[in-house]
Amino acid sequence: MTSNRIVSSHIIVSHLITRHLRAIALSVICVIASVAAAPSAISSAMAAPFDGDWSVVVQTRDHCGTSRWPLAIVGGQIYLPVPVFVGGYPAGLGGRVSPTGRVTINVVAGPRVASGTGQLGKFRGGGRWAGRGPSGTCAGLWTATRQNTATSAAFMRQ
Repeated sequence: MTSNRIVSSHIIVSHLITRHLRAIALSVICVIASVAAAPSAISSAMAAPFDGDWSVVVQTRDHCGTSRWPLAIVGGQIYLPVPVFVGGYPAGLGGRVSPTGRVTINVVAGPRVASGTGQLGKFRGGGRWAGRGPSGTCAGLWTATRQNTATSAAFMRQ
């Protein structure tokens, strides 16, 4: 009987410690997220001059060819305003524009991945990109042209 109580007590204490550690971990994650979000909110507000719809042309001289992408920028975050498929896979895109117009972006579509950097001005921009997929690696240049300052970007804020 005593050994069952000891085992039972050990399980209860272990469960309480686990719950306590989870609560601490969740608290730490919340604090980190809120601290990380504060500068992001500030820099996003300052990146607002680049908000709007952009048309981006991605070019290579190799087998990857040329493609056009619609992008929306909201508060310094770069989004795909419409679904885009590459090789039959939905594209996932994430990127940022700094308050000075510096762009960093990553794209994933199934087994294909690409990243790029560059600079936006008020109406135009450009930079470099590189990626890899089933057919090998590709690299090239991208150019962006601002389409407007509202439509899908305003919709995405809602």
